[in-house]
Amino acid sequence: MQKLIILLLCLIATKLTIAQQQVAYNFSFNHMAFSVKDLEASVKFYKIVFQLREIENRSAKEGIRWFSLGEDKELHLIAYVGELVQINKAVHLAVSTLQLDAFVAHLQQLKLPYSDWTGKPGTVSQRADGVKQIYLQDPNGYWIEINNGYTATPGVEQIKNEIWQLEMDYWKYVKEKDMQSYRRLWDENFIGYPSTNNIGGKANITDWITEMYSVKNRKFDYELTRKIENVFGDIVIVLYDATQIWTSDKGELLEKVTFKLTHTWKRTAMGWLIIGGMGAKK
Repeated sequence: MQKLIILLLCLIATKLTIAQQQVAYNFSFNHMAFSVKDLEASVKFYKIVFQLREIENRSAKEGIRWFSLGEDKELHLIAYVGELVQINKAVHLAVSTLQLDAFVAHLQQLKLPYSDWTGKPGTVSQRADGVKQIYLQDPNGYWIEINNGYTATPGVEQIKNEIWQLEMDYWKYVKEKDMQSYRRLWDENFIGYPSTNNIGGKANITDWITEMYSVKNRKFDYELTRKIENVFGDIVIVLYDATQIWTSDKGELLEKVTFKLTHTWKRTAMGWLIIGGMGAKK
C-alpha cells in the first residue's frame, strides 16, 4: 500500500509539473526603477534633458517620483533606499527617437557629455544592424543609451518578411478574437474601403469580427496566399488572398469564401502600422 501511495504522489507531481510548463504568461515591459541619491537633481535631469512628463506617484510613498516613457511605460526614481549606487555601462536604459541628430544637438547646447559604446567622447556609433546610438550618464551615474532604432534601414526582403509576419498576426488575432492586439496594428488616422462597401476608420475596425462571430455553432479558420509586397522606404503596400473557412461543430464545411486584400503599412515611432486598405470578394 505504501508503494502505491508513493507512486500516486509521483504521478500527481509529474502532472502538476507538465501543467506548469504549459503556461504562457505573455509578459510586457512595465517600468524601470532607478535608485537615486539626490531626488531633485535626478528629477531636474530627466525633465530638462529628456523632457519627460512627470506623472502621479501611485505608490503614495515619500521619496519617489514617476515619469512617463510613453505607451504606458514608466521610469520610477527612488531616493529613500539609502544605499550606495553602483552601476556599470552594461546595465543601462535604452530609448529610441526618430530625431537622434536633433537630440545630439540638444545635448551639445546643454554642454552634456556623451560618447559611443567604447567611450569615445562626442561620438555617434553605428551597430551592425544599422542602428545609430550614443550613451550618457544621469546624475547618479546610470548609463542611458539613445538610439534611432526605427530609422535604421533593414534590407528590402527583411522588410517584406516583417510585414508579412504582421499580416499573419492580423489573422491570428482574428481567429483568437484578440481585439486588443488586433487594434494595435492600425494607425489612429487609418481609413479603409472593405468588402462591405462601408468606408471607415479605426473606430469601427473590429465591427466585422464581432459580426461574423455573432453566428453561433460555427468554427472559424483561414488560409492565406501571399502575393506581393512593394516597399517604398517607410511605406509598404501588400497584396494577398485570404480564404475564410467556416465549419460546423461536427467538422462539416459550411462556407468557404476568398477575398482579395490590400493593406498599406507605414513605419512610425510605434512600429509598422496600417494606414489604408481595401478588400473585395475574389
